[in-house]
This record gives sequence, structure tokens and C-alpha cells, in this order.
Amino acid sequence: MKKLNDLFDIDSDVIIQEIYDDSRRIVNNGLFFAIKGATVDGHDFIDKAIKNGAVAIVTERQLDNVKVPQIVVNDTSTCYNQTLNKFYDKVTEKLHFISVTGTDGKTTVSEIIYQLLNNYVKCGYIGTSGIRYNNFTMENDYTTPLPDVLFKAFNEFNKIGCKYVAMETSSERLATKKLEDIFYDIAIFTNLSRDHLDTHKTMENYASAKAISFSHIKKGGLGIVNYDDEYKSYFIDATNEKIITYSLNNKNADIYAENIDIKFNKLEFDIDGIYGRHHICSNISGEYNVKNLMCAIAALVHVGCDIKSIIENIHKIQPISARQMLLKTKLDFNIMVDYGHTANAVRNLFKYLKTFVKGRIIAVVGAGGSRDKRRAIEMANFCTENLDYSFFTIEDARYDDPKELLKMMVSETKKHNYELEVNRDLAIKKAIMFAKKDDMIIILGKGLEAYQITNGKLIPRKNDAEVAYQYVEELFSVSAK
Repeated sequence: MKKLNDLFDIDSDVIIQEIYDDSRRIVNNGLFFAIKGATVDGHDFIDKAIKNGAVAIVTERQLDNVKVPQIVVNDTSTCYNQTLNKFYDKVTEKLHFISVTGTDGKTTVSEIIYQLLNNYVKCGYIGTSGIRYNNFTMENDYTTPLPDVLFKAFNEFNKIGCKYVAMETSSERLATKKLEDIFYDIAIFTNLSRDHLDTHKTMENYASAKAISFSHIKKGGLGIVNYDDEYKSYFIDATNEKIITYSLNNKNADIYAENIDIKFNKLEFDIDGIYGRHHICSNISGEYNVKNLMCAIAALVHVGCDIKSIIENIHKIQPISARQMLLKTKLDFNIMVDYGHTANAVRNLFKYLKTFVKGRIIAVVGAGGSRDKRRAIEMANFCTENLDYSFFTIEDARYDDPKELLKMMVSETKKHNYELEVNRDLAIKKAIMFAKKDDMIIILGKGLEAYQITNGKLIPRKNDAEVAYQYVEELFSVSAK
């Protein structure tokens, strides 16, 4: 709680209990920021905000007939973050931030760092899997929360005693200045593949947006960059701070892997380079996790953790939420839920699974509306060319026609080893009915998200794992869990 004149140089001591930018919210003593977005301008909803509890507003132009205190600034988006930080007593200066950005791997790298770092110091996690530290949790519907939720989470972490925050940073939040007042001790770049081009239009713009996180590295901080990625220069050039590169096998990188041995639910490899040579053993498997683990090792070494101790703790890492999540059933085929929703993510998972799966690999894959349509086409092309059978369905239709989305998704496929099913739950049911002994069903795209977005509205539903368990019990009359 603050007075308005604690936040701005204004002759008003009205009490502010909340700071927000969504006029639809019902608030008590709220300070409303009118922010102009890509499709909606908050200045058009001032009356609604006041009706719903705003006692003061921040705008980019003077508005007439406003009956509450009004502060005019040049850029409400940037000022929004700065004011939230001030409201929470400059909480960003009390925490150390580790940013993880990239198309794939953000959640896994952030979670690995979260799990490992908590062996040494209290560290919170913010990302696709939620907002949490031990038993403390907050709801989060986005990869990177909106600023009001984000700063509230920072404040809660600080009160708990966290010193570090491992957080996923999305290109959309970076590009729209919603992370402007946050500076990172460590920024990590995982990889870049086609995603979010509905927003960024080109891969070059996408890379530039992601690289903003590297321009926010603190003095004396560290950037960790995937040496194997063709867009690495965008990140290296974005900062003057120290850079460490990592690679799957290129010895020109600062750290690289050798002798990779991948087994089902077990991964071993050697890491070599600037930290010397060490043997790694992990219970999270897949070639892509070699890089994810190298990222985490580099981050923890920079924090000050002993590398031998880090490596000893790697085998304790628990499965990452909604990543390679193998469901516990009593059936003679397997069902896996994975959040992967790009062609590259599906490719990596397939490369891992094909070595171990004796039967067929069957996918449930969704198309997303109001997004870069090319992403769904590339996923369908990969699935039909490499997997045995696919059930193409909807991820989040948003404002698009689901049937048209599916037509678009398969518009370039050359094989017809698939079925279209608009209803995601039914697509999962059909895949389970289709499976035979030794098959592997992979349900992709939403992980443990318990909703779908249809006609712009968030519709609650069981998550993919719960839906699968339900149909296993219904179809086979067995207890699935």
C-alpha cells in the first residue's frame, strides 16, 4: 500500500492498493495505467477503469472530464514497470535474476537451475510451469507473467527469503517493454526456431526481440549462448558483458559435450572446456537435455557454486513438469505428455523416442489460432513424414475457425497417415483406442495447461494427462494411476 504522492510528484495522498492495466478488473483503490497495445488502447477504457475501482490514472496524453487524479507520462508501458518496482520498494534490487530465453528449452533450463540452485541458496521459479518456491505457488497463465503479477511474485519471493529467481523470458514480453525495469545477473539463450512470427514477422525480428534480455545483463553479469545456433550473434552482440558459449560437440565453444550415451530415462556424457573435464549422469534424458544441463552448469558456476558439487547434485534432478511426462498406466502401450509445440521440439522428442519404442509412435498434435500458421504446417509435415500416425487437433483456436485451422495445418502434407479431430479430448481418446502393444502415444502442445482459448475466451478443461487417464479408465476398465 502506498500513497499516490509516494509514487509520483503530485499533490495527492490518495491511497493506492493495486497497480494494473486491465480496465475489466474490479479493484480497490487502483492505479490504472492506460497502455496502447497492438490492438487495444487503454486510453479508450478510462471510464470503465474508474467505474471498476481506479482512484487515479496514468496516461500518455491529457484527458478531459476525468474526475480522478491523472498523471501524464511519455511512455506508460515503461512507466508501468518502474512504478510497480517503486510500489514494491524496488524489489528488483533485492533479488538476483537468471533469464532464460529461446524457442525451446526455456522451461527445462529454468527448472534445472531452480532445482540445482536450491541446494545452495533459496531460488524462486517463474515460467510456463507456474510461479513457485517450495510450497509457495501463484497462478500464472503465461510463459512470462504480466507485470503486475510478475512484481507481486518478486515481492513474495523476497519476503520468503529467496535470493535468486530463475525465470523464462518470452520475446513478446521483451518486445513490448514489459520487462524494462528488470536486469539480469545471468541471461541464457537456448535456441531459435520458427515461433511467434505472427508477432515478429521475420526470424531476424524474432532474434532481435529475444536478444533484448542480453542487453539487460548487469555489469559483471554473464551471457550463456548456444554456439550451435545460427542466430547466436544477435545475443553475443547485444551485451558487452562476459559470454560463455556451449555446444553439443564443437570444441570451439567454451564448453562442449563428448561421449554422449542416451538411454530411456537416463543420460550420461562428458563435459569439457573451460571448467575441465567432468562426467555427467542425469535421470532426465534426450540429446537436447545435454545442452540444457550445460546451460545450468555454466549458470551455477558463475553464481559461485563448486562444479564438482553441482555435478553430484545433477542426478537428484526430478522430472521436469510436462516434459517427457510418462503416464502410469497398466496398459501394454505407453502414453507421454509433453509441452513441445514447435516442429523442432517434436523433432527432438522423436529422435529420443525412436531408439526405445518397439511399436509405433502416434502423436496428438494441435494447431493454434491467431498465430504464425507456418508453425502448424511444419509440425504436420514433420509428423506425417516421420511418425507412424497422427491425430491433428486444436491447441488454442483463439479467434480462428477450428475446422479451417486443421485444413490449413495439413495443406502441404504428402502422406495421409493422420486424422483430423476438432475436439482435443476426442483426439486423445481416438489415439488411445488406436494404440496397440508396444506403441507410444505422445500428446503434444499444452502440457498440463487446464484450459483452451476459444473465441478469445479461456475455457477451463482437464489437462491432457487427466483426459488421458480418464479415457484409459473408461475404455479399459482399469485404474489408470
